[in-house]
Amino acid sequence: MKCTTLIVALFIIIPQLSAQDTGSGLDFLNIGPSARMLSLSEAHTASHIGAASIYSNPAMLAMESQSGLDVNYTLWVAGLTNQYAAVNLRNNNRAIAFGVYNSRADEFEARDNPGLSQGGFAVGYLSISAAYAYRLGPVSLGVTTQYLREEVFQFRASGYAFNVGAAVKVMDERITVGAAALNLGEMGDLDLVSSTLPAVFRTGIEANLIEVRTPGFNDLPLLLTLHADYVQPLTDSSGSDFTTSDTKDPSFNVALSADVANIIFIQTGFTFGPTERPISFGLGFNIEPVRFNYALIPFTTGYGTVHSIGLQYDF
Repeated sequence: MKCTTLIVALFIIIPQLSAQDTGSGLDFLNIGPSARMLSLSEAHTASHIGAASIYSNPAMLAMESQSGLDVNYTLWVAGLTNQYAAVNLRNNNRAIAFGVYNSRADEFEARDNPGLSQGGFAVGYLSISAAYAYRLGPVSLGVTTQYLREEVFQFRASGYAFNVGAAVKVMDERITVGAAALNLGEMGDLDLVSSTLPAVFRTGIEANLIEVRTPGFNDLPLLLTLHADYVQPLTDSSGSDFTTSDTKDPSFNVALSADVANIIFIQTGFTFGPTERPISFGLGFNIEPVRFNYALIPFTTGYGTVHSIGLQYDF
C-alpha cells in the first residue's frame, strides 16, 4: 500500500512541478545547459556558443574557430540543480564532441499518509552525449546521439535521443542561419509508464549588426550581434516552459549581445509567448584562453531566480 501511494503521488506531483517550469523531468533537455545559452534566452540554434552546441545544433560544432572545453553549474528554482560539462575537438573541417548533462532535485519527502515523513528521496536525470559535425565550405551538418537515464525513488529507466542540425554562413560570414530537430527518441518504462521526450524543431539566425572601432592608438572595438530563434514543439509535454501545458504552442526567442574588445560580453534576451521566464541577462569576461560566463533569469510567477555560472577554455 505504501509503495502504491508513493507511486501515485510521484506521478501527480512531478508533472505539476514541470508545468511550473522548475526544470524537473526530461524537460531539462530543452533548458540550455550553459550560462552563455541561458543569457541569450536560448536563441542559440545559429549561435557560436562552443561545445554546448551538442544540445542546441550539433552542426555549429564545426563552425567554431577552436577546440574548447565547457563546464557549467546552474541553480534552478525549487531546489533543482543542473550540471554540465562538454568538450569539442576540432580538426580542420570536422568536429567531434562529448558531453554530460545532469539535472537533480534532492530532499523529496516520502509519505504513505499524513504525518511524519518516511524518509527522503531524489529525482535525477542524465544525458551522456557524443556528436559529430562536418563542414563543407559555408555549410555544416551535425548529429548528436544521447544515452538518457531517469531515476525517481527506486525506479529507473533509460532511453536514447538524437539531435540533427544544419547551418550555413552567408554575407561574408556575417550571418549564420541554422536549423535543428532535437530530442528525437524514446524512453523505457519508468515502473509502468514511459516518459515522453520533449522533441522540438528550431530554426534561427545570428547576424553581426554593427561593428564600431574608436579612432586612435587605443582603439576599442565593439560588435553588436542579433540572435533569434523560432521554436516549434513536436510533442505534447506537461514539462514544457509554457504556462499552458500539454500544447504545441511555438515561441520566438530574440537576444542581443555586445562584444567589447573580445574582453567584456553583455547579453540580454526575450522570449515571446506565454513563458514564465521571458527575459534573461548575462555577462562574460574573457582572459584568453579562458572565458567566464554568468546568466540571471528571473521568473515572473514568483518561483525565484535562476543563476548560472560557467567557464570555457579554448585550445
